[in-house]
Amino acid sequence: MSIIIISSDSRNVEEEMAKRVADAKGFDIVDCRVLEDVAKDCNVDPGILEKALENTPSILKKMPQARWRYYLSCIEAEVLERLRRDNVVCWGVAAHLYVIGVSHAMKVRLISGSARRAASIAELQGTSMNIARKWVDDEEKRRKKWSLSAYGIDETSPSIYDLVINLDQIDPDEAVGTIIEAVGYRKFRPVTYSVKCLSDLAIAARVRAELLRSMKDIRVQARDGTVIVFVKGSGREKVKKSRAIKEIAGKIDGVSFVEVHVKRNITDAEGMESPDRSRYPGWPVIGKTSHDVDKAAN
Repeated sequence: MSIIIISSDSRNVEEEMAKRVADAKGFDIVDCRVLEDVAKDCNVDPGILEKALENTPSILKKMPQARWRYYLSCIEAEVLERLRRDNVVCWGVAAHLYVIGVSHAMKVRLISGSARRAASIAELQGTSMNIARKWVDDEEKRRKKWSLSAYGIDETSPSIYDLVINLDQIDPDEAVGTIIEAVGYRKFRPVTYSVKCLSDLAIAARVRAELLRSMKDIRVQARDGTVIVFVKGSGREKVKKSRAIKEIAGKIDGVSFVEVHVKRNITDAEGMESPDRSRYPGWPVIGKTSHDVDKAAN
């Protein structure tokens, strides 16, 4: 019972390898098909959700930042809930950026190599290698910007993965075998603590998604049914927001108690990156604020 999360600098490679690993292990696949269900819940076209996973608000000029963040939160909530079933290979929904602190979720990065990608693009599009190389470089920069804006994490950094495989050096069949062998390590076996961490993340994500329907700049932590919400607000708004949040969050399955902290200004909100970790050590945090997006973009 494990989770394998696959990411790559090439979407085609990511999809192909995820399917091969899933077939070899007999695991289910969680991928962009979940967007159909998310779209129904959000009452939006699945194509809009696909765009949200690919571009930042600065590029999606017709999508406000708050709406972009809401769509991402809905995707997170659905994906995390499906990952709780275990024996899953996940790709294409950015799970490597928000499944944090779950030891039985093995994150794999497959590097197809810029030279190989450029050659493939040049051949498919009938363009020069120089143009193809520039496209590859621009794409990597775009993905880095997107991941930093959405989650404050550089997805191109090898340090966030448990296993990095360079497909320029290793045959795909050998890569599949390596992934299967690695996920069998004791470290990636589910234990009570890691299963609970995933459950807490899923609850926090559901709460945040519900709150972002009508609010913005929300961070949520959850543990054992207790949910802590951090939100921007001031003055009389504090009481009103606190009551509204408790009412909304309290109706969600798995939530037994809700604590709300309303911050007066954006400087305080910035501290929600790891809200009161000394007070709540080890609590998983779900959510980035709009201020974080602005910082990442700069």
